[in-house]
Amino acid sequence: MRGRNNFVIGRSHARRIVALVGVLALSVAATPAHAQNLEDFGAYRVRYNALPTDQLLPDVARFYGIVRSRQRGLLNIAVQRNTSGSAADPVRATLDGTATSLGGQSVRLKFREISEDGSVYYISEFPVSAPDTYRFTINVTPESATAPYLLKFNQDFVAD
Repeated sequence: MRGRNNFVIGRSHARRIVALVGVLALSVAATPAHAQNLEDFGAYRVRYNALPTDQLLPDVARFYGIVRSRQRGLLNIAVQRNTSGSAADPVRATLDGTATSLGGQSVRLKFREISEDGSVYYISEFPVSAPDTYRFTINVTPESATAPYLLKFNQDFVAD
């Protein structure tokens, strides 16, 4: 099997990579609401997570073409339809937004859709200058919605 950048990987290795990325996606989906990585917008729920890309496993980063670095951040967003049961249905969406440091450095986020095993999530890389706090402002428009929902949150990035 060929990865995104045309390197060859075996099937079992590819399954492990997909499983590891699934863990990253689940970290967004499974973290409790009190951790402030969840926002409800009526019929929709948006889960999010931002982290330095050096925390990704090398094989996972390589498979998705993500640069591992303390100076790079990764924003992961999943949009779900709220349901009466415990499981929420994944929803495709259009996302547009910015990441802005406390010093006023702003970058427009470019999202990529990842669709695997019935899950849909969106990732975007951005430069980070740690230590700093970044303010994320994201317009989230689920595919069946008529207007965007505004997601705003802060994330601290620390220097090691």
